Amino acid sequence: MNYLAHLYLSDPNPLAWSGSLMGDFVKGAVPTTFPAELSRHLKLHRHVDSLTQRSEIFQTSRRRLDPRFRHARSVLIDVFFDHFLACRWDDYSDQPLADFAQDVYNGLQSCYDLLSPGLQQQLPRMIEYDWLTAYRQPEIVERVLQRLEQRINHKIPIAAGFSQLELWHDELEIDFTAFMAEAQQVVVEWKRLN
Repeated sequence: MNYLAHLYLSDPNPLAWSGSLMGDFVKGAVPTTFPAELSRHLKLHRHVDSLTQRSEIFQTSRRRLDPRFRHARSVLIDVFFDHFLACRWDDYSDQPLADFAQDVYNGLQSCYDLLSPGLQQQLPRMIEYDWLTAYRQPEIVERVLQRLEQRINHKIPIAAGFSQLELWHDELEIDFTAFMAEAQQVVVEWKRLN
């Protein structure tokens, strides 16, 4: 899952949001110096990521995409699912997406000193370009894929994967709905035990 989904599945507070995003930046053991709520949500991020590896629904989406995208198919599905979540936000939350995004940006800024360097570096761009609501726009999804391809030095043509969203849109949206139901159930159970 990408940023928006991780934030949606976390508890609604700044430390939780910070941990939910830092899962992409902090590798290995979770530092013992992190506040408990941040650590807990960093672990939740990893748990949700592991769900994508074992979820038959997610893997079905992955298999729909052209095999030439190889392991980047998972990345494409992550981005596509965030697009669907942004577009269908009102189905999942009573709070408007723009308000949620503003709360997240303010919350992350309030925890800035606790954020990993990579997230500290990304945060100003995230806020300036309002990444969380921008996912609603297909052209932003395409731009995100172009940036991802640049980051891996064009080893895999991820940007060309945008065509897969257009090709499989309806099927992927159905998969997304089923996967979100699965993810919400898994997260509720994980939070109960952790």
